[in-house]
Amino acid sequence: MKLFCLLWIPLFYLFWSSISSDEQLGSGGLWALLLGSIYAIAVFFFGPFIGEAGGFGYSRWLSISVDLVSVPALAPFLVFALFLPFRVCRDFTRFTLLWLIPDMLIRIIAWNVRNDPTQLILVPILRTAIVMGISGSIRLIMYGKVPGIITASLILLALPFGASCCYWFFFCQRPQEGFILLAITLIPMLLYCVFQLISTGRVQKSLA
Repeated sequence: MKLFCLLWIPLFYLFWSSISSDEQLGSGGLWALLLGSIYAIAVFFFGPFIGEAGGFGYSRWLSISVDLVSVPALAPFLVFALFLPFRVCRDFTRFTLLWLIPDMLIRIIAWNVRNDPTQLILVPILRTAIVMGISGSIRLIMYGKVPGIITASLILLALPFGASCCYWFFFCQRPQEGFILLAITLIPMLLYCVFQLISTGRVQKSLA
């Protein structure tokens, strides 16, 4: 499980890099790793933002969302937006994936005692699903077509909420609901990867 937590996002990054467009990452890759490391170290030493509330209610869900699942996956998008005026990087998908790598490495150290599969397996998958789903939604919005904008807006609103609920269901020992939400949460990521593979295939045929 620790090996999975360590390798999932780096391997997914390599997979995505192999099928994505040739947008230049430039110095954005170094910035992503540097700022992602600073974020991870700050969380490790200064503790969680919300803390692990007792019970299984709203406070627990909020802790999951802010400290484990949604906010850590959304933070690199905010930083990327701040970099836009400086044109440091144009590939927000790879930027956000790289940002997540240092945090997952440090999380393994923090989670070493518990050895909990919901943390070591589910968290990296859900974070990747959020990053890819949001990246795909941004691409849809950039196309400027009304149906795509509506669909993307709904995904942007629902995906972080659904991912946090997915983890919460598993934490509450309700695996049936957890697996259902996990499958739904993964759909935008899978569609984005499939469309990218199709697009890459078309490009390769046109160059042949």
